Amino acid sequence: MHLNQTVAVVVPAFKEELQITGVIQTMPDYVDLIVVVDDASPAPDRTCEIVENLAGGDSRIVLVARPENGGVGAAIEDGYREAVRRDADVIGVMAGDGQMDPNELIRLVAPVAEGRCDYAKGNRYNLQSNWSEIPRVRKIGSIILSFMTRIATGYWSIGDSQNGYAVSSRPLTEQFLRRGIYPRYGVPNDLLLTAAINSAVVMDVPMDPVYGVGEESKLRPRKVAMPIALLLLKGFWIRMWYRHTVLETTPVPIAYVSGLASLSIGFFWSVLLVFRTVGTSVTTVEVTAASLLFIGGAIILLLALVLDVLLSSPLAVRGSFEGQR
Repeated sequence: MHLNQTVAVVVPAFKEELQITGVIQTMPDYVDLIVVVDDASPAPDRTCEIVENLAGGDSRIVLVARPENGGVGAAIEDGYREAVRRDADVIGVMAGDGQMDPNELIRLVAPVAEGRCDYAKGNRYNLQSNWSEIPRVRKIGSIILSFMTRIATGYWSIGDSQNGYAVSSRPLTEQFLRRGIYPRYGVPNDLLLTAAINSAVVMDVPMDPVYGVGEESKLRPRKVAMPIALLLLKGFWIRMWYRHTVLETTPVPIAYVSGLASLSIGFFWSVLLVFRTVGTSVTTVEVTAASLLFIGGAIILLLALVLDVLLSSPLAVRGSFEGQR
């Protein structure tokens, strides 16, 4: 326990027979419940067998064996459900591949247990950590997706959206389960979207990246990039509806829609005028109108972004690099 709060950690695993023992055996003593969710690892993988053997000597360990593979998000959802069923107060996620340092866990657990935030997540992209340890393709993809996630969620000061090392409060976890969790590799982005819809306070906790510990990456960046982008696009408009229309009434959605409409009309009208100049002349009035629509739309979009940042900034908190260890 930590501060009289029951701490649970969900460990999603798929073919992690080489790493799962180290993950479980290095779990801190203040963790009361370790929910290992095996996402239907195929034979001859021995993940389930290893976890069952470890459970014989550690009563904290609970194995949830999924009958069929559903993706990391589906595994986390099953783990969350089991942790909530067992009345955990603070619930974390630690991957089964050994890439999440157990010594960093307290820095995520503490702010949630103390009530300083609803969701604490790791951020490997900070000035104190060594970015060179992160593979180049992942680094570029993570930076791009983090920027897109900031726009979609409104958590403008929260980075490293693809980092799944996170801890949530029980009430927020229940909201994750109520809304449903994206089943595949876009789950960290989806959880941030749910947090934004529920006006949850999110803390960004700087930490060092961990690579080269024997993990086997199952992520295929080209395969998951487009689905995550579509998830964020859909999530953006869902946030506009709930946060700025249903729960509060602000001009942000109107500004975004009118700005996008004006910018798009001005752009396509300008392109049409360029093609028309090949065979016929265009009037000054048409050129001026198209330019005003394009420039005016860009200005309105910029104002919408600024207003969105101002209204959302109280929900994002930055943690220190040292923190509590």
